[in-house]
Parts: sequence; C-alpha cells; structure tokens
Amino acid sequence: MKIVLLLLDGLGDRPHSILKGKTPLEYANTPNLDRLCKNAETGIMIPWKQGLPLGTEVAHFILFGYDMKEFPGRGIINALSRDVEIEEKAVYLCTSWAWVEEKDGLFIEERFTEDLSTEEILELMKLLPKSVNNYSFKWQQSIGIHGVLEIKGENISSDISDSDPFYDNSYVMTVEPFESNSSSAIETAEALNIFLKKVYRALNASEINQKRKQNGKQPANFLLTKWAGRKPDLLNFEEKHGLKACIVSSGILMYGIAKLLGMDFIKYNSFSEGVNLALKSDYDFIHLHTKETDEAAHTKDPRNKVKVLEEIDSQIGPLVESALNEDIFLVVTGDHTTPSFGPMIHSGEPVPIMFIGKNTRVDYVDTFGERSCTRGSIRMYGSDLMQMLLNYTDRAQFYNYRQGS
Repeated sequence: MKIVLLLLDGLGDRPHSILKGKTPLEYANTPNLDRLCKNAETGIMIPWKQGLPLGTEVAHFILFGYDMKEFPGRGIINALSRDVEIEEKAVYLCTSWAWVEEKDGLFIEERFTEDLSTEEILELMKLLPKSVNNYSFKWQQSIGIHGVLEIKGENISSDISDSDPFYDNSYVMTVEPFESNSSSAIETAEALNIFLKKVYRALNASEINQKRKQNGKQPANFLLTKWAGRKPDLLNFEEKHGLKACIVSSGILMYGIAKLLGMDFIKYNSFSEGVNLALKSDYDFIHLHTKETDEAAHTKDPRNKVKVLEEIDSQIGPLVESALNEDIFLVVTGDHTTPSFGPMIHSGEPVPIMFIGKNTRVDYVDTFGERSCTRGSIRMYGSDLMQMLLNYTDRAQFYNYRQGS
C-alpha cells in the first residue's frame, strides 16, 4: 500500500481573540479533515524538541527519518534547489541584497532591498570580490534578491555564524566560528568578514546605488549571509527506508530537499492538481506539500489562515475517499507551528497529526485541531514518523534483525 503524507506547512497556530479564542485550524470549517479525523488514529507530534521553533527544511529532514547531526545546512538545500553543482571543498550560504547605514556599526534599514531588478542585481554582482586570502567567492542568483554564495578553499569550514540577524531593526553581525574552535572555522569566518566589508565599500559607492538613492529608492549596498553548509554524505531516502519516494509540491525549497535526499520531484501548478498527481503517482511514499498555510500565517492575520485552510479542505475530497477506501495510507500533519500573530516567525508548540488506513487503532477524536488531537492516542516526535509508517504498512523489521543476502 502506498503512503501519502499530506503536509500543511506551518499548520499549527495559537488561539486568538479575533477567532473567539480558537486557533485558525480550530475555527475553520473543515468537513473533509474532520471526516478523516473520525476515522483516524490521532495525536500530537513534537517536530524535534518541545518549545523549539524549526524551519521547514530542518523539520522535513527530521520527519524523513534523518538525524539532526547529519543536517548539512540550508545553504546546501538552497544551492541544490537552483541546480548548483555542490563541490567537496566548498561552503554554501544563503544571501539577500540588503540596505544598511553606518550607525555605530552597519544598521540594517531593510533586510530585503525593495524593487531591485534582475538587471541591477547582475550588475552589482560584478562588483563582488572574487577572492579573499586563500578563498575564492562566487555568487549566484536564486530568486529575486536571494542567492547562493559559494566559498572554496583547502582549509574550509561551514561551522560559522550568520551575518544576517534575521530580524529588522538590527545590526549586521560579525561572522564568527560557530560551536567550533577549529582553525578552518576561524579562517573561514575571517575571510568572510573581510569579503563582506569589501562588498559594502564597493556596493555603497556603486553607480547603480547612487542612482537608486537619487530616485528615492532603497540602495542594495550589502549582502547578508546565513545558513552555511557543506556537501553531506547521506543515504538517499530509498536506501534508508526501502521506499521509492517523491515530493509533490510547488515550492523550490522542496525541490532542493528532494535533491538532497535522492527523492523524485513532481511540481504542481495548483494544489488540486497536486492532490490528483499524488493519487496517480506510482511511488511507495508520496509527500504532498503545500506552503499556503505557512504563507497565510506570515501575513499576521489569523483570518487569512482560516481562509486558506478552508480552501485546502475543499480540495482534498479525492484523498479522503481514497484513504477511507483503504486504497492509500494517509497521514495529515504539519512540520511546525507558525503563529498568525505576534513577533514570532515560527514557534515551538506541537502540531496535530492523524493516521488513516488499514491497521490503525481509530480513536474517539472527531475534529482535527491542536487541542482536540491531544485527546487522541498518540504522543510522538517527528523522528518517529517514518518508523511508524513502516509499521502501519507492514514493512517494519524486527529491531536488530540481521538479515543477510
């Protein structure tokens, strides 16, 4: 039986007075999700550690059964998502063009410079230093103002901190060795700091930015960096779990995750198309992903998330019928909690989860929500998911079973 994991990115949320003290999922009219819930084994899942917010890429890495110690950094995933050829003696970082001003340091006026054209980006790119000390630097555009910075050298390390503080009204941070005292981390951080200083001087004086200032536009006079990573040595998903797998999604980040883990990727243009593609796909494991819930939460209006959840629910009818007919084994959950109000980008609460199909012990929960699912029978971590799916679908092996050829 094939497994379909329907993952609503950033599904979890917090109660809000505008929704009568309910979360968006609890408030939304979701008859299809609730119908599934009445026929499901339900519970709550802690993505990694209680109270610890995760990003999509890290959460998926854990959900797919990999150890956090193996995580190569989002810089690698972003590079893979843009089909960058990953090399051994190189570090890859995510970047964004930003506007900074000198105020007892470099104060970030805007983390993502607005209205910056591709033509301007390509011209600014020419001003970036090509080498510092014994390291070479190469920048490639990803999407819009975002890109990937490659640093190559013999004594290279990804154990370095971010220059991007990730929040507005902050200062550019000095890059330092991160959880490491190695000479390679020290030298890589030093080279990147020199690179960024040269970047600021070159970009601040550039003709493009002078013209942008004259025209009342934000300059792009800095390159913020974050999430350094190196090429990993990982078992691919099929080697690890014995399942031929694919990701069905519209997102470029999910394409990068698929490439990282050796999974096939199927792109959809609309979520309803994605539902049909997932049901038709000839794979053992299909990960059907939508970013819409997360994006709605980031608008910081809970009503937008309610609307998106109701739209998604109206489109999953075919999945519901297939699961209830036991044609597929269906799992529905989120990867993390994304509050639709307040200052947090993501937060660390558990997310609801339900399993629908043969071999489940259907419990007595009849609505799919953060609090209702706490009455279900399951308490689990994200790292439990793949083993549970192998067990539900009769693929699990005895622990320490030493099968030979």
